[in-house]
Amino acid sequence: MQVAFATAEMAPLAHVGGLGDVSRWLPATLAEAGDDVRVFLPRYNGLDTADRVESIVPGLEELDLGCLGTATIRTLSGPGPTILLVDAPKWFTGTVYAPGSDEHLRYAAFCRAVLAACDALDWTPDVLHANDWHTALLPLHADARGGHWPGIPVVLTIHNLAYQGWFPSSDLERMGIDPAHSAIETQDRGVNSLRAGIRSADVVTTVSPTYAAEILTPQRGEGLDDVLRAKRGELVGVLNGIGAEWDPGSDPYLPASYGSSTLEAKEMSTAALRDRLRLAHRIDVPVLGVVSRLSTQKGFELFRQTLPPLLDARRIQLAVIGAGDPSLEAMFRSFAEGFAADAGYHNGFDPALAHLVEAGSDIFLMPSQWEPCGLNQMYSQRYGTVPVVHHTGGLADTVTQWDPASGQGTGFLFDRYGADAFSAALATAMEAFGDTESWRQIQRNGMAEDFSWERRAGEYREIYERAVVIGD
Repeated sequence: MQVAFATAEMAPLAHVGGLGDVSRWLPATLAEAGDDVRVFLPRYNGLDTADRVESIVPGLEELDLGCLGTATIRTLSGPGPTILLVDAPKWFTGTVYAPGSDEHLRYAAFCRAVLAACDALDWTPDVLHANDWHTALLPLHADARGGHWPGIPVVLTIHNLAYQGWFPSSDLERMGIDPAHSAIETQDRGVNSLRAGIRSADVVTTVSPTYAAEILTPQRGEGLDDVLRAKRGELVGVLNGIGAEWDPGSDPYLPASYGSSTLEAKEMSTAALRDRLRLAHRIDVPVLGVVSRLSTQKGFELFRQTLPPLLDARRIQLAVIGAGDPSLEAMFRSFAEGFAADAGYHNGFDPALAHLVEAGSDIFLMPSQWEPCGLNQMYSQRYGTVPVVHHTGGLADTVTQWDPASGQGTGFLFDRYGADAFSAALATAMEAFGDTESWRQIQRNGMAEDFSWERRAGEYREIYERAVVIGD
């Protein structure tokens, strides 16, 4: 198929969150399977192009974006899908995302450039794949452009429902969008980009099946549950995958590679992690790992009363990487200071240390209040590190409860969000850790799970085909 993939992020070129990971791996996997995927990305200042060569696409030196100015389309050399950078200095300066009063205009210019570039290349995609609010208005821009564009189906993927792209309705004409378009609803705050995108897309996807069901409720719908329920028949949850760099058999950040049949080598990563964080080398004490943005959504408040008694009794060790909420940073800092031999905290993000925490921990903690998909619980299973998670969103879809009777399961889950339920799940995990034979089985079960992008790309291809049928 021919797919135009429009995104505000793409790892490692411009990477902030999960959208960047999906934009890196999904188009690459589709392209490897033979699809013609062209990824459109804003040319931000400081784009990490590594050793790729950047060049202007002939004939695309100055695309007319109407009231929003002009743009030049550049491409990058290298393997994988075609990457087309929208170079519009008027709009894309600074880093990825620049929240402000004109952010909606930046991405309107970007959407218009995507369509103009396809026309200039004489390339008509079978599907437009939009991502989050930044490109949610692509179908409205397509309608405004006319010609064959109103007939091109649009798939909209919601990676983060909380960010919705509000803007004043008075800017619609400047953006090139008809204020009378049927998808536009003007509210007190103005126009909601994501709401309009959901209403106008042919198929809406989000990043896990359970989250797709959760966002139909007022509790998780972020004010959009009504329009999502109206779209229920065309709403699909597809789990994210994990990239090839997350493989303990080839990970350059580890002191020794290992697999499901050589799990004893994982102990070398545990020893290296303890050395890196200056933790004591305690025999038969599990290392609990955390790699995360620190926010209340991630559930770390549950640690305040749960972990100190275990650290005080020297029953656990803790390895944490993360930054964000100052109160949570202070909590982890206090753990590291109060239990120096058993708790380590790195404020910020360090890729090498993140890989070492995934490999060197015995148990990975991810007690999120809600989680659209989550990636670290999948990384953990791939590395034989057993997750303890809240039964929500993508966590519920990727971790199965360990059942000692059947020998099935990959981790430990708690249903009711709260410190008592989390503590009980952790206690069960620690009990299983003490049974070497059971623990090895849990690890091998997790390592056998298929979280590959090949599987997810096949699901997206089916969605593209479905969108084409709906569009017809």
